Amino acid sequence: MDYITIREWTIKRHNLAIALSALLASGAANADIIISEYIEGSSNNKAVEFFNAGSTEVDLSTYVLEIYSNGDTEAGNTVPLEGTLPANGIFVVAHPQASAEIQAAADKTGNLYYNGNDALVLKNGTAVVDSMGQVGVDEDWASEGVAMAEQTLRRKDSIISGDTDPSDAYQPHVEFDTFARDSFGDLGQHLGYGASEPEPEPEPAPEFGACGDSATLISAVQGAGFSSPMVDSEVVIEAIVTADHQGGSGSLGGFFLQEEDADQDGDASTSEGIFVYHQDTQVEVGDRVRLAGTVSEYYDSTQISNLTGITVCASGESVSAASLSLPVSGMADFEAIEGMLVTVSHPVVVTNTDTLGRYGEFWVAKERLYTPTQVAAPAENNDVNIALNAFLIDDARSGSNPESVPFPAGDLSALNPLRLGTEITNPTGVINYSFSEYRLVPTADLQYVATNPRTEQPELAAEGDLRIASFNVENFYNGDGQGGGFPTDRGADSVAEYDRQLAKLVAAIIGLNADIVGLNEIENDGFGEDSAIAQLTAEVNAQSEAEWDFVVFEGADYVGGDSITNALMYRTDRVAETGTAVFTTDAPFDFGNRPPIAQTFHDLVNEDEVTVIVNHFRSKGGCSDNAAAGDQESGDGQGCWNATRVAAAETLLSWIEGNPTGRDVTDVLIIGDLNAYGMEDPIQALIDGGMTDLKLAELGAENYTYVYEGLAGSLDHALASESLTAKVVAVANWHINADEPTVFDYNIEYKSEFNQNNFYNADPYRSSDHDPVVVAIATEAGDTGDNDGGDPDVDEGGSAPPAEEEVPNLDHATTSGSFPVWLGLSTLLLALTRRRLKVTR
Repeated sequence: MDYITIREWTIKRHNLAIALSALLASGAANADIIISEYIEGSSNNKAVEFFNAGSTEVDLSTYVLEIYSNGDTEAGNTVPLEGTLPANGIFVVAHPQASAEIQAAADKTGNLYYNGNDALVLKNGTAVVDSMGQVGVDEDWASEGVAMAEQTLRRKDSIISGDTDPSDAYQPHVEFDTFARDSFGDLGQHLGYGASEPEPEPEPAPEFGACGDSATLISAVQGAGFSSPMVDSEVVIEAIVTADHQGGSGSLGGFFLQEEDADQDGDASTSEGIFVYHQDTQVEVGDRVRLAGTVSEYYDSTQISNLTGITVCASGESVSAASLSLPVSGMADFEAIEGMLVTVSHPVVVTNTDTLGRYGEFWVAKERLYTPTQVAAPAENNDVNIALNAFLIDDARSGSNPESVPFPAGDLSALNPLRLGTEITNPTGVINYSFSEYRLVPTADLQYVATNPRTEQPELAAEGDLRIASFNVENFYNGDGQGGGFPTDRGADSVAEYDRQLAKLVAAIIGLNADIVGLNEIENDGFGEDSAIAQLTAEVNAQSEAEWDFVVFEGADYVGGDSITNALMYRTDRVAETGTAVFTTDAPFDFGNRPPIAQTFHDLVNEDEVTVIVNHFRSKGGCSDNAAAGDQESGDGQGCWNATRVAAAETLLSWIEGNPTGRDVTDVLIIGDLNAYGMEDPIQALIDGGMTDLKLAELGAENYTYVYEGLAGSLDHALASESLTAKVVAVANWHINADEPTVFDYNIEYKSEFNQNNFYNADPYRSSDHDPVVVAIATEAGDTGDNDGGDPDVDEGGSAPPAEEEVPNLDHATTSGSFPVWLGLSTLLLALTRRRLKVTR
């Protein structure tokens, strides 16, 4: 994948040295502010405590905490401090979604997005005051049991000045003591300073009473906000069990209760349901249970735990499900039904299955969600708020990589997929909040409607007599081409993964039933017999009844200097090369935008020529500070490097005008991954230059080849010149990848041996993260005038059909069964001739 959050970092040693030198040149400060406590706990439990070890008050407005992620030499997040800090004073910054205990000790919340391999640097202006970790190094810093990952670290009492060299090797045990993960008891205190006032005596616990006696209403426990107003209070409640998840290891470890219908308060802002963390007493759905326990917020989910009493009062009772509809107006709408039994008032569709195989969860929305710039012109603040439009459906099991995923019915497998677009009819379940998301845990079997089933081939199988496809093969690398050389820069990490990836790609290419296929993201390792393109073509030949070849750029060892490149494959029984294969590395194709490649082909029936140009424009991610204004993230939905992609589109048009293949051909097709959605500037530049957006014309704006975080859109395009547009009879996106669960891909990481087999099949589905695009063309009779290796009816004296006889279209559904006899014989003769002359590459 080459998009948005996946950044391509190649940090040269001299750049690293320059960056670190600049950091050190900022000067070491003599200030007395130090990092006195560091918390890297579960979920969002992160906090940093600062202590004024000096004797005078310090103005914090010039201080900033910088976070350097994953070995970066530029800070990814910064948190400015504020206010003044007296001598021996303490200032605490917390993650905005940290636990209530951390928040209670915090003076400020900020962007504390770090893990144990991220360096922290405290600066006063440009001067380094203190640091943790080593800037420019990606390492989980740990020494003698003291680690920056998943621990609470407290500065040793003897340390009263900071580490002002963020580039030196880092051993946390030298200056910090370690405490258990999620240890917050000392936060806001250091060297005896900052100790809080003693806790008041707790209120006496309420009497447990008997079934039917008065009890605290669940609505009062939940309150009208995101947190309970009764945290740490002991309560007695009596309500109905709506879902039981006491199943031991891997379960939620408790059950859900909902207030009886008659006792609900009628306030839409307060929930009538709650989770009870308790496994020692068996309960069943429909039981009316009376219990006593303590109210708590477990990672922002209100629950009752530490039960001191519980009894089952009755069985076989029920409560009414609340109604939920999408979109909601705000997250408070979900909070108002936290813990409750709900039924969605309308069908929903599956929109995201990225974590289905990993965590047993998937996203649903009322309808398919599209990237805004796929369907509308770029504009400020036009993002889709997924949180208001969708929610998760969850299997209610903790842990990861289960060997049984209960979605869809019959459990998930490579042969039983849950595809995006699948409709689920009015699901019913309880609303749970965990891992910062609201999720529905089904209490009844989900009812699936296969509104987007798999297809064995693109939905234009028999149309046209020349078919051209575009396919991003998601970093297809073959190691050294001899079974070794893994892992590579991208793609497969082992020969086993390579074999799995290869089998899927071959199945997809054959299934496309195309005559010419333009490829993106294939390894840029030349054209020899050990190259990725040669071995992919060889395997397609081994599995296909047709004969395939690939385009070679004579005199070039590689296409540009990027690790990945573009390539062209074609069926030699359908088309032949008539031009000179070329590419350009002129700006803006010298960096970022991969060099476009071009070749002219003619079909062997009509000798109609078309020039195919395969492109891969610069991705949307990784804005840098020195990028031009038009390449910065502007907030209009087009991401980074938009100006660079526009320049690529405009330069491409000029390049085409010069007939780069040496053939004076008006039929031109631009295909490839342009890293721009349908309504974005680069696509518009091509349209303004006279090209037709075939997918917009044939499929409408709501078409897609790629899904990112639940939003669908087309990054892969097909644009035709005016003369070629008149010959196009069909266009299709073959949805074999974007709609499939990610877990079906070739990777074997995070999969047991069972799952490596269960989730994999050597078929086209999830062969990549992009869907292929196919264009069907009705060619016209003509004579290229240049038949080197072309039509044997001209080259070798074959008998062509009479001029007035209509030449039938090739039937791509049958490969050769519909060929006229004369064409079958001539094609056979051509194939034999090519086999005699073919050389090993």
